[in-house]
Amino acid sequence: MTAQTTRRYAFSFITGALFVPETVAVSELLAAGKNWTVIRSAVLEDNLLRIKTSGSRLRILREIRYRLQEFDHAELDFFCAAGPRDQRLMLLLSACRRFAFIREFVEEVVRAKALALDTHLTPGDFVRFFDLKGAEAPEVDALTEKSRDKVRQVLIRMLAEGGLLNSTSEMGIQRPSPSSGLITLVSKKTPSELKVFLLSDAEIRHNRF
Repeated sequence: MTAQTTRRYAFSFITGALFVPETVAVSELLAAGKNWTVIRSAVLEDNLLRIKTSGSRLRILREIRYRLQEFDHAELDFFCAAGPRDQRLMLLLSACRRFAFIREFVEEVVRAKALALDTHLTPGDFVRFFDLKGAEAPEVDALTEKSRDKVRQVLIRMLAEGGLLNSTSEMGIQRPSPSSGLITLVSKKTPSELKVFLLSDAEIRHNRF
């Protein structure tokens, strides 16, 4: 079995963070019935994403498409109609679905600290997480310091944009406030995914939101 087939973690998310306005723009075209060929044309020819180079436009569109494809029809409809807070949380959830590294960091580090009333993310948290995962996965162990720094920077931005951190500089952990509609939507499909919103096991089990 090759190294490629045994990879557990992917890191293409370092292209950027949650791409909130860009994803909203793309989702509006999807909701209007446009296919990906039309959307690709809007991105390249009309610069829908407001990005300078065509290469960057395609790279970011590709990542947005992968993340939107993590949603089922009901979730996509909800996302298109949701307010900014729920949209950000849904984009964080889609990133967690797509990237095990992000999901595990949120659940094993951020959520664990929040439930223990530890309100700050520290550089040491990242070091320990990288070391832990590096011992299990060669692709993590092979990351250079520069790559680790990039992964850490993008993770912090994602968490701040998603509402799990108060800012990228202070890195204060805060529990977000998803709407009851979003909680119901996620809990009907996969209740355990509510961990991404930093809910406790008891809250998930008993629906105490």
